[in-house]
Amino acid sequence: MKKNTGKTALLRAVFCAALCVIINSAVAAETPEQLKDIQELSLSNGVPLYVKKNTANRKLALAVIVKGGTDYLTKETSGLENALFSMMTYGSKDYSYDKLQQLAYQMNFSISPSSSREGSVLAMSCIDYYFDKVLPIFADAFINPSYNGDQYKTLMTNYQQNLQQLQTDPQSMLGYTVTQTVFSGHPYEVSSAVKPYSIGNITVENMKKLHDRDMDARRIMVVAVGNFDAVKLAKQLDKTIGKIPAQTYELTSQTVPPLKIGGDPVVITSDAATGTGYLEKEYAGPSIDSGDMAASAVAASMYSQVLFNVVREKYGACYTPSSSISPMKAGLANVYIFKASDLAGVVKYEKEAQNIFASGEVIDGKNADGSYQFAPVADRLEGYKNMYINSFYDSSVTNGGVAGRIATSLLEFGDPYTYDEKIAGLGNVTADDVENAFKKYWVDNTYQWFAVVGPADKDKIQF
Repeated sequence: MKKNTGKTALLRAVFCAALCVIINSAVAAETPEQLKDIQELSLSNGVPLYVKKNTANRKLALAVIVKGGTDYLTKETSGLENALFSMMTYGSKDYSYDKLQQLAYQMNFSISPSSSREGSVLAMSCIDYYFDKVLPIFADAFINPSYNGDQYKTLMTNYQQNLQQLQTDPQSMLGYTVTQTVFSGHPYEVSSAVKPYSIGNITVENMKKLHDRDMDARRIMVVAVGNFDAVKLAKQLDKTIGKIPAQTYELTSQTVPPLKIGGDPVVITSDAATGTGYLEKEYAGPSIDSGDMAASAVAASMYSQVLFNVVREKYGACYTPSSSISPMKAGLANVYIFKASDLAGVVKYEKEAQNIFASGEVIDGKNADGSYQFAPVADRLEGYKNMYINSFYDSSVTNGGVAGRIATSLLEFGDPYTYDEKIAGLGNVTADDVENAFKKYWVDNTYQWFAVVGPADKDKIQF
């Protein structure tokens, strides 16, 4: 069984990427257009069921989603739903952890959890031959987790080990410092991951209380991908998930304002970073709902290549520079410098790369004298768009990957199609769109630098 122990570093992958990995199954190619034939049904309690039929293989993927996420947590209970859904994979009322492990081995199925700010997912994958036997096991895990004491200790040990990295791993220290700073006073300071300030509240008692609230038909959705008979599946689910009642407490949904980022550089020291440095430049980025999200994603990809050519290839100032966006309701854009070797010059070199890309050009090669050859963004745009789109679909074309994409769309946008449409929309991005997005979020925007360096290097970075 795969476990989600919760990472504390700032994640650069979209939630869907995690879902597409943990709901893994056999390969069966899909396209955005094919996802339009999703059947929508309802269980007897009103829980919506989304079925994407695929007859290409015998693998079946099923995901139960609880929407709401951190809207129902506080800063002090950050990660509680992550812990709850992880406990669902450690045994249930009718299936102990050892029995669950034994059956998973015998029938080659998996049950995996994942959590985000928008909600949590419990997913399963198996071949069709065993589905009727696996479904009751999966439903019992979701509805009746056992909260076994020994397994709870194992889960907490995993969290403690992850949190220890905040003191020993420079990248984890950097990610934690970034999130604690840029999310301070914002709804995002409530995290879907367990934090040092919340681990004391990750108790069985609190998980049980949250589970009672999560078992609400108004907040639950089910996604199925594979060679399903949708009507038969709905009847099967009615025996378990279809019996979960709709509760009467007031549903909540927080307004998420844009992030406001700016201020003096934050530099912390660690013996583990001696002789090198890890830097991150944070900006408020595009919202996942915004019209320039796709253009910003392409801009980050293209800018990463310019950064590599300048910061690493020209100056040898770091091991890997990159740029990315985190497309959330309140988005982020960043530049990341991994293992800087020239702390005095690396910020200046990043600015040089920014100026090149802001001029509407990318680096296309070198002349005989070592000077750069440049090409307009428009000349290289199609290649970058295709690379981005192919990379996305290469990681999410399995039945489980498709279920992950649908689940992400439901959590982020409230329907099963919009996320795929946004990815497909990358094909319509123009060079002007990319250049305007880069100017808006990277050039004209306020920002803040963060760094982790060795104790002797704290004052070496020239911001």
